[in-house]
Amino acid sequence: MKITLWMSGILLTLGGCGTHTPSMPPPTFKPSNVPVVSTDLNNTDNPNPFCCSLPQDLNIKLPEYGSKVNDLEKFEQSIFPYVEQSGYDRENLYEVQNSFELHYFSVWNYQKVPQSLQEITWPLRAFREGYGSNLQPIPPIWFQQIKNNSNFESYGTLNQKGIALKAMDIRAFPTDKPLYKNPSLPGEGYPFDLLQNSTLHYNEPVFISHMSKDGAWSYIFSNSVSGWVKSEGITAIDDQMAQNFQQAKKVFLLEDNIPLYTPLNQYTVHSRIGMVLPLERIEGEHYIVKTIDSNTTTRELLIPQHSAHVGVSRFNKKDLALIGSHLLKNTYGWGGMYGERDCSSMIRDFMTPFGVWLPRNSSAQAKRGEVISFEGLSNDEKLALIKEKGVPFETIIYLKGHVVLYIGTYQDNVLTFHNIWGIRTIDKEGNKGRHVVGKAVISTLDLGAELENFDPAMRLLSRVESMNIFTRPPNVLTRNQRGDI
Repeated sequence: MKITLWMSGILLTLGGCGTHTPSMPPPTFKPSNVPVVSTDLNNTDNPNPFCCSLPQDLNIKLPEYGSKVNDLEKFEQSIFPYVEQSGYDRENLYEVQNSFELHYFSVWNYQKVPQSLQEITWPLRAFREGYGSNLQPIPPIWFQQIKNNSNFESYGTLNQKGIALKAMDIRAFPTDKPLYKNPSLPGEGYPFDLLQNSTLHYNEPVFISHMSKDGAWSYIFSNSVSGWVKSEGITAIDDQMAQNFQQAKKVFLLEDNIPLYTPLNQYTVHSRIGMVLPLERIEGEHYIVKTIDSNTTTRELLIPQHSAHVGVSRFNKKDLALIGSHLLKNTYGWGGMYGERDCSSMIRDFMTPFGVWLPRNSSAQAKRGEVISFEGLSNDEKLALIKEKGVPFETIIYLKGHVVLYIGTYQDNVLTFHNIWGIRTIDKEGNKGRHVVGKAVISTLDLGAELENFDPAMRLLSRVESMNIFTRPPNVLTRNQRGDI
């Protein structure tokens, strides 16, 4: 989408989201369109709606740009009816659920860095030019300064167990500054910061390799990715503390954005689905968990029982509906930026309370469990195979660069749950663009096919390569093994 802004008499054109989408005239606001916001935070009759809520939770209607997408109008954007129709209540755990902690705490079993220097320095070779936050080319000297500060001559010299003191971005370079390819092309500008690797949850285990020369950043390994985090956001722990955490019962968070406090009512962090915390005891309506502060001192944190459960959950309708309803509020966050989620991190966090460990990126997630290839199949054959073999809420459907979660059928439509940035478009002159969705949605694999400038070559259904049932033992099914459909 092409956005034109006037600032101090200067015309600015921002092209981070597909620059060939026709520009729209600015919406006309009437006084009735604008919510009245109280400036008195003590006024409970008219509280400030922007104080403590997520933007997507506010019931404020603003004008929308662009055409409506049929799938998002036709299919209810609520997880509850699909869980009710296609969900289930299992009596037993899957075998894969018994190995969650082995994966989750794997970094605390390292004695030395698990990858070679050549393997982990790939960003220095891959990213040697690009554009910054001001949409101007970044000078070569900046990349040299980043390389020098990365201090890779000290790689693997600390080799310490550590833990995250807060939620953080994991970066490919030791910097907060973004790096874009070509901001004038769709998919190469905002929000696709090349340096955003992933995120860390609060209290997540890490293995610390070394620090940058200025000490502001630390290179770490999590159980799924590696990269740079701010040094102030982690702390080293000893073997005994790591052992105590691993041996404790675990509390799995089921809700996002609940403020969590110490017994002395000191705010510590907001809850996030995907967080795992060690249980100390149960008191009243709270789970009391132990966490670590920057001085490696343990402290207690209160978790409301309604927002979590102890131990791995069997697959059941109640938890599927609760977790899914929170994740459906997510706006799109490339690599987990801005406290949001992208396609693979949303599915990964969805499955964490059920004790299913999934890798962080989409291509790796697509290899977990029983993999069923779509090679050589027509689109109709793909849909028939999904209906026949797919297990709702346990099946990932993969296409290059994207994953969706199969949640069953509705009126004979294959429905999926996914977090997506946009729908590929192409105009009559062949200029490519994006119809931005930018959030978690429930849709078919024909999302956006009715749009005037829809690019038929980029139809999701045409591009899907495989599906995998991640709760089953590994087994790749070829065309011959699938049987006729």
